[in-house]
Amino acid sequence: MYKQSFAKTLTPLVCLVLALFLHTNVSAQTADISKLRQQMAQTKDSITYLNLFNKLGFMLHMESADSCFYYGIKGNAMATRLHNEPGKADALANIGAALSLKGLYSQGLTYYSQALAIYKKYGNHGEVASMLMNSAITYSFIGDSIKSMQFTKKALNEMLKAPADTMASMLYANYADMNPVLAPDSVVYYLKKATDVANHFKDNRTLLVIDQLYADRLMQQGKHEQALPFIKHSLQIARSKNWEYHELEAYNAFADYYLAKKQVDSAIAEYNIIYKTAMANKFIYWQTEVLKSLLHCYELKNDAASQARINKLLVKSLEQTNINSNAFLGDYIAYNNAQQQVKSLEVVNKNNSVKIWLLIALSVLSFVFIALLSRMNGKVRRHSRMLSVLNEKIAGQNEELKLTDEFKGRLISMLAHDFRAPLASTISMIRLLREDEGDFEKEQLTGLYDQIETDIQNILLTFDNILQWIKKQLSGYVFNAQTLSVKELIDDAASMFKLSIDTKKIEFRNEVLADLNYFSDKEIIQFINRNLIHNAIKFSPAGGVITVKAQVNANELIVSVKDEGRGISENMMKQLFSFNNNQKTDSLDKGAGIALTICKEFINKINGRLWAESKEKKGTTFYYALPLS
Repeated sequence: MYKQSFAKTLTPLVCLVLALFLHTNVSAQTADISKLRQQMAQTKDSITYLNLFNKLGFMLHMESADSCFYYGIKGNAMATRLHNEPGKADALANIGAALSLKGLYSQGLTYYSQALAIYKKYGNHGEVASMLMNSAITYSFIGDSIKSMQFTKKALNEMLKAPADTMASMLYANYADMNPVLAPDSVVYYLKKATDVANHFKDNRTLLVIDQLYADRLMQQGKHEQALPFIKHSLQIARSKNWEYHELEAYNAFADYYLAKKQVDSAIAEYNIIYKTAMANKFIYWQTEVLKSLLHCYELKNDAASQARINKLLVKSLEQTNINSNAFLGDYIAYNNAQQQVKSLEVVNKNNSVKIWLLIALSVLSFVFIALLSRMNGKVRRHSRMLSVLNEKIAGQNEELKLTDEFKGRLISMLAHDFRAPLASTISMIRLLREDEGDFEKEQLTGLYDQIETDIQNILLTFDNILQWIKKQLSGYVFNAQTLSVKELIDDAASMFKLSIDTKKIEFRNEVLADLNYFSDKEIIQFINRNLIHNAIKFSPAGGVITVKAQVNANELIVSVKDEGRGISENMMKQLFSFNNNQKTDSLDKGAGIALTICKEFINKINGRLWAESKEKKGTTFYYALPLS
């Protein structure tokens, strides 16, 4: 972004931004303004006069935001009276420019947005690009770099739709200067593109701005001598075209150069030129900032007398600026209130007309409907009572059937899930033996066959227990409680996955106290234990550790199963116990997600709780809590 080092102010950058406002190349200088006023005095066509009026308002923004705002208000009223939307857009853009210059960025963005909508409506791609770029730089003032870059890219894309002209060079220059993530080579690339376009159209104004951008970047990099030719060239262009405002920018760049070379007296000389020129041309935005720079120079020289003199001038300038700002703010508030009142009156008048016709129509219809409704009311009420009774009965039956079907479905899902993993592991081992039986010794084969036989017996025993339990639940859930050893439950659940534990060389730690007992439904708790242990094994790395702990507080027994896996993402944690989540994720597969949802529903039936805590790449801990009473 194009900034002057002496003034952390908006003025130099705003002047660069607002150069995009008009599709034509303009310069805010005394001769141009006088010429434009002469044209306005001679024209008799209202639309032509409006266009010249808006262009003049834009030119005046370099001298005074107040004047730019005044012309914007008058231009908007004139365009509204003439029903000329393009002229209205130009006026709104002037108002936005003035508000941005005054630091009212949010309000400025509002007017840019309104102008943008009109330009889009008429397909004025160049003006659309201008408003997008003005909005981009306004967002950069606010500090919203994301929106600033979004609007900058939109402006470049919009520019591709417009006929080639000088505006493209200014857009490329702004993009290079505003993008903080561009590499130095990329910055040079876009500035070169800007230079090529400006040279093609002989756009000295943009060439001047590009020179100042090069100089500013080189100064920031400490390459002062390399920056000097660009500063001199920009001053040469400004003088040849009598562009006083840009001439001041060049003088300021010289002052920055002298300060960098520690030539304070030379810098003071440049600042004095700026101050005299700003006072003569009423460039009020330069006056205060250049006084601050002079004060800084005299502080470097320890010149107390000059500091006192500049301080007096600075206080006077700040007071005047404050008076101007307050007056401007009052004008804006008054204008905004007037606009709101006009809109309100228009809406009220329109609504009143509509309401009158609606009332007449409704009055006629009301008499007709009252007669019909009175006749039908008795029949409808009798019919409604009958339907209400029937609907309540049917709804109750449907709800009961739905709950029973859902419960049965979860029982079937529980049974299927509980045995898929151990059976799959056993089948994998049998296939391994079939393919590589010759690679094992007899003792090894015997041990493996014994292991397979033990696993299958455990699976069948567990299957039979769960099947008997499910038979009792088919007509609805029935709580079947007994005294249970928590440590034995964990060991029993883990035994179903011994093959997987041994294959992955996982260390399984059951740290539950041997004398810890709990009175509850065994099959529900074991279903939860098996699934939590199975998930921990599945997502543990080879050689990892799974730790199961239990603790008792005043109201609950809390059991935890901790693994050292890759963890669960924050997004997945939000959907962890959602039965409708059938998509594969980065941490859990579909089966695990369904099983956890069933676990959640089953533990709710015994007034328990189930939750998880996880950090990506640091493992996951699942907890369930059971009430003690």
